[in-house]
Formats: sequence, C-alpha cells, structure tokens
Amino acid sequence: MNIQTSGRPLSRYAHSAVLLCHVALVIGLWLWATPLTGFLLVLPLLIAVPGLIRGRRYTAGWMTLLISGYIAALMSEAQAVPSRHDLALVFSVIAALEFAALVLFVRWSARENGVARI
Repeated sequence: MNIQTSGRPLSRYAHSAVLLCHVALVIGLWLWATPLTGFLLVLPLLIAVPGLIRGRRYTAGWMTLLISGYIAALMSEAQAVPSRHDLALVFSVIAALEFAALVLFVRWSARENGVARI
C-alpha cells in the first residue's frame, strides 16, 4: 500500500517536520544555555544531523530514544526552576513534536519502501 498525498509521499512531510523541529531545538537550546553548557547540551543532537538530512530511518529510530530523554529533562527543568518554566515548556513541546515526526517518518518511509509491515 503506497501512502501518498498529491503525488508526494507522506514521509517527505514528516521528514520536513523533523528537520524543522531539530533546527529549532538545536538553535533554541544553544541560545538558552550558557555557551559551554549549550554546546554540551546540543552536541548529541548535532551528531545526528548528517543522518537526518539524508533521511536515514536508522538515525531517526535512535533519535526517538535520544529525544525522549530531552523531553523528560526539559519537563523536569520546567517544574524545578520557575524562572525557566516558559522556555523549558516551549522546548519540551518542540522536542515532543520532533519525537512524533520521527516516529511518523520511520513508519511511513518503511511502508513506502516495503521494508516491513508496521
């Protein structure tokens, strides 16, 4: 079963959402934290950039595990530090959107390529 909308596969839309959320999260976290802390915070996210740009399902799969840790850390930061509550919630929502887009990208691209019945 080929899942398409107006001639374009749905995985392309999910891939675009992943890249948009990833760029927003990396830039936002880098600017939010101090320079050294920001670098250390986004370094794991930067490692995945080449695979995400190429649209590799394997990279998207392990990124879901990494992003879930970021969601948990940002939600706890929002609860623990009242002065950072708003920005931490914004970044956790962006991370949650990236997580959902990653899952959809993996599912839809696997279906479109006939890799597995998911």
